[in-house]
Amino acid sequence: MQTVSAKTFSVSFPEIYNNIRVAWESIKAEQIKDNNYVSFITAGLNKVSFYKKYPGADLTARFHASCPEQRGTLEGISDKTLSVAGHTALVRTARSTDGFFFYYFGLVQINEKYCYTIIADCDTEEAAKYEPIFDEIWQSLQYFGDPEAGLKEQEAGIDEILSRYTTSEETEEKREKTPITPFSIPADGNDYWELDDYQLRLLPGGDVSVSDGDGALYIKLEAEMPDFDEAKHGHLLNDYEHGKVYLQFYFKGVYKNGIPTGVFTFEDERDSSYLTYLWKGGFHYSLQFTGEVTLQDGWLGINGHFENYPVSIAKKLPLEEINWGNYRFLSIAELETAPASIVRHVQLTDPYPALLHETLAPLKEMETLHISFSADKDSAADFKEVPKPVKHYKSLRKLTLSGIRAVDTLPQWIGDLKELEHLYVSESRIEGIHPYIFQLPKLKFCYLSNNQLQSISPGQSDSLETLTIENNKLTSLPDSLTKMPTLKWLSIKGNPFTKLPPGLENIEHLDLELEKKMALLDYSYKGADDKGTVPIDHTLFPAKYDDKLRKQVEQAIAAQELQPYQQGLTELARKAVAFATTKEDTYSGKGNSRFGGLPDLPAGVPYPSFKDYQGNEKGMQFIAQINCTDIAHLQDYLPRTGILYFFIEDQEDTDASVIYYDGDLSTLESAGQLNITEDYIYDQHGIYTPYKVIADKYASLPFFYNARDYYEPSWPELEALDEADEATDALKQALEPEFKAIHSINSYVFKQHDTPEKEAVHALKGNPEDWMVLLRVSSDSQPGFCFWDAGEIYFVIHKSDLAKKDFSRVYCGLESS
Repeated sequence: MQTVSAKTFSVSFPEIYNNIRVAWESIKAEQIKDNNYVSFITAGLNKVSFYKKYPGADLTARFHASCPEQRGTLEGISDKTLSVAGHTALVRTARSTDGFFFYYFGLVQINEKYCYTIIADCDTEEAAKYEPIFDEIWQSLQYFGDPEAGLKEQEAGIDEILSRYTTSEETEEKREKTPITPFSIPADGNDYWELDDYQLRLLPGGDVSVSDGDGALYIKLEAEMPDFDEAKHGHLLNDYEHGKVYLQFYFKGVYKNGIPTGVFTFEDERDSSYLTYLWKGGFHYSLQFTGEVTLQDGWLGINGHFENYPVSIAKKLPLEEINWGNYRFLSIAELETAPASIVRHVQLTDPYPALLHETLAPLKEMETLHISFSADKDSAADFKEVPKPVKHYKSLRKLTLSGIRAVDTLPQWIGDLKELEHLYVSESRIEGIHPYIFQLPKLKFCYLSNNQLQSISPGQSDSLETLTIENNKLTSLPDSLTKMPTLKWLSIKGNPFTKLPPGLENIEHLDLELEKKMALLDYSYKGADDKGTVPIDHTLFPAKYDDKLRKQVEQAIAAQELQPYQQGLTELARKAVAFATTKEDTYSGKGNSRFGGLPDLPAGVPYPSFKDYQGNEKGMQFIAQINCTDIAHLQDYLPRTGILYFFIEDQEDTDASVIYYDGDLSTLESAGQLNITEDYIYDQHGIYTPYKVIADKYASLPFFYNARDYYEPSWPELEALDEADEATDALKQALEPEFKAIHSINSYVFKQHDTPEKEAVHALKGNPEDWMVLLRVSSDSQPGFCFWDAGEIYFVIHKSDLAKKDFSRVYCGLESS
């Protein structure tokens, strides 16, 4: 991953993104392959007030209403939430009405005034591949600094640029836009590029090609301003491309007898048909194109304006260089003018079903076929079966059938399409899939969501990698799914399951509701050593079994007049250990409790490390060491002696390493003698400042803002405390030790969703009540801890592993307020 920072935030991108630009509070990344744009991402800072102009009762509704303005009319909408920078982020995915593009919109509110957003695009056919990538990028966002100052600097910067070229009212009157005249082929047959009062020189090369990715026709024009002078040409061109500019378009739906044909209208660089898209470079920051782009008789013509400056371009296209074999045909009208021998990719939206057999029958070289019907189109009712000519497509690799509401069965002959790798069928009445189809030798991706499936019998497949069968009517699944060696992704949410085969829980990526996982699968915890668990003494963890803490809880409840809730509060109170950093640790002693700095490791124990994405060995980030002997009198659940060491990889990936040493402390190697440098530590924060700590026990209560997971269903009356902030804050403050509990053991953690214990169950199985917070570490200015936006990390261990003193399987998470 490559991390890119703006003034107030950073985002990490996979190496596939090879064109990344930062402009104040905006980061844009593009994946370009063979001069074609494959996917796009833009992330940036915005004001929450920006969304007030959209309809809706709350920010979620207004965000959803804003999405069509960004990308046009949407269909196939799906919503979810993700944890981004410690907050709950909104995500809406959708596709364009023509079925070409997959769109990804995200918003995360960081406070009442500001939010960060992301918009990402890719080809619809690649959505299954790119949506997890977009999720990963979105979840990598970290913010810092002052958003108000960041936006002010951005606004000032833009204003400064625009002011450099502000013209007088008299000049503006002269610069009123002239009417756009239709393009006509130059009588002399020569190319030209006119901008304002200047003649640009068209450069050789450029690009005219059909992408083997999205199947669009790409045309790139490059030119330069002769004798470029910033003082003379700065109102038109930027000052860092030395007078060179380019325009690049993709076009879809333009095939006609082997000649690109069509007229497209742009308004502020957007085309309402979504059949073309414009990128440009080298122009002044403030200029946007409005006008017509024409493909006619082998020419590309452009007539319009960059703001008020006229532009006119004519370029003869090298038709002989266009390989139409990669082109994706979008309509029956296009296909009627094309030789069958060149047609390999077809994507039809809302076609007239009666014409499909005649249209598809001559096509023998097909590699991808996409047929979809919009939800509001009646023509889907006449599409009742998969067109029979498809059975003869022996080279077909992708078959997509979407919105086929009248189809109730898939023909068995689909299993004869031996080259098929990708099968997508949705919104049909299909109740079952013939097992023969699953035996396709190259089938890797099978998407069968939103149908009426009541059963599937896939048999044994040695190629299937992804199976998505969400939102069907399945009550069970076959054992064969657990025996497929290549199956890595299984999405089965939204089905009324009553039975699932043993072993399904071992699939690497199983997307299923947690309650169904626990009810229908073996989600029992097998222990860190995989030898099972030992009996747990649950009386060690509540505060009510400690006389001193129980009395403190009772007195605090009475002081806040919360006696109606006494039973529930007493049951919830945990016997916790609080820590507070005191003074900087100079490493003069060994084995004392310490937060930050470096550890005093046992002789012969290497400093924990891992391989980064480039294969380099990097040191983990040391968080703390706890001397168990020093706090043995404060609790009964930790080992009586020894030292616990806590490490994480970094804030982006909180994979943890916890080491327990119960030997002679005199043999420890002092942190001051470790040969560990800042550069060796992977985390960008390097080595924190070491601090000594004080400790005491206290009764920990949850944050009632989001505590239902703890008190329901046993004490539903505690829900009233969700609105009693003043009383519950005072109650918790009264239970604090003499110092504020900055860090703690066996305490509650503020979470906006789920709990640390539930997170551990999602990752490692078991029951939430059998897990405990081994250590909570908050942002702390003394050692320099700052986890995202003043958040905290938490290490969670199964109580059986704790009893066995086995710390080899500890879960670590992060929450930011």
